[in-house]
Amino acid sequence: MNYNINLIGRSIEMSKPNSSILLYRFPYQNLLAGEKNTFEIKNKFIVYILTGKNEKGEDVIYVGKSKNGLKNRPTSHNDKFAGWSHCYVLTEKEEHSYFSDGTIQYIENQINKTVEDLGRFINTTHKTTPDTINKKEKDDCEEFLKIAFDMFDILGLDLITRKADDDESEIEEDVLEVSVPDGIYTFSQKLKRWKGRQVNATMQVANGKYILLAGSDVCPYEGDIYDAVHIKRATANIVDDVLQEDIVFSSPSGPAIFVTGGARNGWFCWKDEKGTAINQYRKQ
Repeated sequence: MNYNINLIGRSIEMSKPNSSILLYRFPYQNLLAGEKNTFEIKNKFIVYILTGKNEKGEDVIYVGKSKNGLKNRPTSHNDKFAGWSHCYVLTEKEEHSYFSDGTIQYIENQINKTVEDLGRFINTTHKTTPDTINKKEKDDCEEFLKIAFDMFDILGLDLITRKADDDESEIEEDVLEVSVPDGIYTFSQKLKRWKGRQVNATMQVANGKYILLAGSDVCPYEGDIYDAVHIKRATANIVDDVLQEDIVFSSPSGPAIFVTGGARNGWFCWKDEKGTAINQYRKQ
């Protein structure tokens, strides 16, 4: 699917052409500071999701709704978790909206059920209320959610992959004889686009995930890259061309593209402590 993307600082607005659906991602600190560096949300009916990681590196989540927009509700859950990093807001364009008390209640409840079924999150949502809407409204909400889950995934919140699916993916990788050992890998390269400056980056492989670690260099100049990586670069916490947070990818090419700002084959970029590219694990 094609989507429209708008940025204000590290806040992002995502919409689908010829559709009324809107999805926002804000750094949580922006919400605490008011609506500065965020988008104006005209529709007061919203469903929101808070995300963060605890000290064990586990993903923590909260699903909520509001009929008063961003005021008060999304920032009233620090009693549940103090480490919120991002807020996702799901809504519709005000002029073409069927959002109401009943529909946001249904959507909140369905997202919370999905989070529970995935089994990958520490869910701090205590309770959501069953719906009271009619069949037509439910059908509309289900079509809405199909698109919303795809949009969430692009913005970095995977509400599609179940914990069991992770296990199946690892089995499939074993069949394909592709298994990169857990550990730390590095990448260094001088970049013409960065006037010959060398980018130095570190990646951790853990449980089949490829994690670009904070402290890695990030070239500020960008060529033609995947939309998903462009969005991650645009919304990541980067100070003086140095990444300030860990970012998770599903393949080794993602973090290589992220730090260089250009097309890269991660299997040949990332090397172990002996200087051997991880492509060796695809040949065993």
